[in-house]
Amino acid sequence: MSFNIKTEMEKGFVYSNRVLLGNWYESTMLEEHKLNKFMKQMKNGDLLLARFRTMTKNLNQPTILTQSTGSISFGARITLLAPYVSATDPPMNDKKGLLLGGRISSNEIDYFQDLVNGCSVVGLTGLEPANRNTFVISSSDYCNREGEILKYNQEFLLTLASSVNKKPLFVRYDPNPIPGLCGLYPIYLSEHAVSNTRWRILPIQRPNITRFEQEGQPVQVNSDIVINHCSTNVNLGLNTGSWAMDFHGKVCTPLMRTCLDVYGRELPNNIWQIYIPIKS
Repeated sequence: MSFNIKTEMEKGFVYSNRVLLGNWYESTMLEEHKLNKFMKQMKNGDLLLARFRTMTKNLNQPTILTQSTGSISFGARITLLAPYVSATDPPMNDKKGLLLGGRISSNEIDYFQDLVNGCSVVGLTGLEPANRNTFVISSSDYCNREGEILKYNQEFLLTLASSVNKKPLFVRYDPNPIPGLCGLYPIYLSEHAVSNTRWRILPIQRPNITRFEQEGQPVQVNSDIVINHCSTNVNLGLNTGSWAMDFHGKVCTPLMRTCLDVYGRELPNNIWQIYIPIKS
């Protein structure tokens, strides 16, 4: 009788990882280690969700642009808009306009959550001025030109506005990059102000006036312009046939090529504007 009672009682015991026997002890220690690691990562903000929130806060923080209804000057905070490029993939006629801005990829978010040296520059769909798409027009000849009017064919640097008070980051294009390192994004942010970071603004081709006649005139905001790379003499554009996924939606791949139609005029993906939303 006692033997049968003992057998019925033993049926209620089930071995699990709480039983400190053999490999179950290792399983318990592993679970405890995973929990401690998770708690430590959560406390230090190292979890992917925490990194994403930090990155979103840093990149999408609103900025205030330099208000102007006419010409633009050195030191102005601006955004660069491609007004005639579709902001959707596939394209839609009622949604146009991409802003030039920085991007952090899924491989980079583990190491930094703000734009740093080496981050790629792409076309962004959002038109709200933020840290990721706001630039400052800086002098390229080591002279203090703060407040001077920017003119056509005058060299300048595009400096990321959020990096001005830290280590400045400049928009750079290398004509002969190392194969395999450039990938889809030929333009990136660099902390070195070299010849490949120099740009100039050209007026668009018009039938009634030449570019030579407009050289030296002030650059107007919210008007069509061409952004030319000084070292290679090619124009900045967007490759509307190449899109990539980003944390905040799709982004358009930049294109360093002078795209002309049969009449020698720039195509829409080569046309930009110094975009300053005018408050009414």
